[in-house]
Amino acid sequence: MDTVTVLTGHGRFRDPDTVVVDTGTGQVTVTGATILYLRTSRPHIYALGDVNGGPQFTYISLDDSRIVLDQLTGEGSRSTADRVAIPHTVFMTPPLATVGLTEKEARASGHRVKVGSQAVADIVAMPRAYVVEETRGMMKFVMDADTDEILGAALLGVDAQELINTVALAVRHRLKAADLRNAVYTHPSDDVVERLGGAAIVRIDEAQTADV
Repeated sequence: MDTVTVLTGHGRFRDPDTVVVDTGTGQVTVTGATILYLRTSRPHIYALGDVNGGPQFTYISLDDSRIVLDQLTGEGSRSTADRVAIPHTVFMTPPLATVGLTEKEARASGHRVKVGSQAVADIVAMPRAYVVEETRGMMKFVMDADTDEILGAALLGVDAQELINTVALAVRHRLKAADLRNAVYTHPSDDVVERLGGAAIVRIDEAQTADV
């Protein structure tokens, strides 16, 4: 196929920051101040999905429905503030999945960081990559060097969109790398999470010494 110009685009943006919807019986305003519980300017009308300005993912819309259901039939305590360590995936070949803090963000947050990184082709614990003959990719984990807490990860490789959910759960509950590394997994499976904090440590920040 011969081309002169290739136009690429990604992402959608809500415009403007305050959305006014005409319901036929009056206008409904959606602003940032109401997004915590997904309420609009009219208390009986809720804003779910892309219109409320949150992350534009199907699974976020699903969680929106849980928040509204809790408002209507539950305790009314569930909110968007409960969303911690939400994973993201770019569905390319192979997929790229991320969660939590990047190495740069972790340092900016005051953590002394250690980084585990390894090419998929070098990870024996990922048999599926060899079975489907797709060994391209890299796995990177960011951990706190003092506590071993898992802070974030970027997974580029086969089944990254599945593996990231285990890492997200670990980040959400502030688990240590050793918690995943020492767990028992079914075999054969892509138990790359076992390698968290293992032999693939490539960087570790120097310990800070207190001034005397």
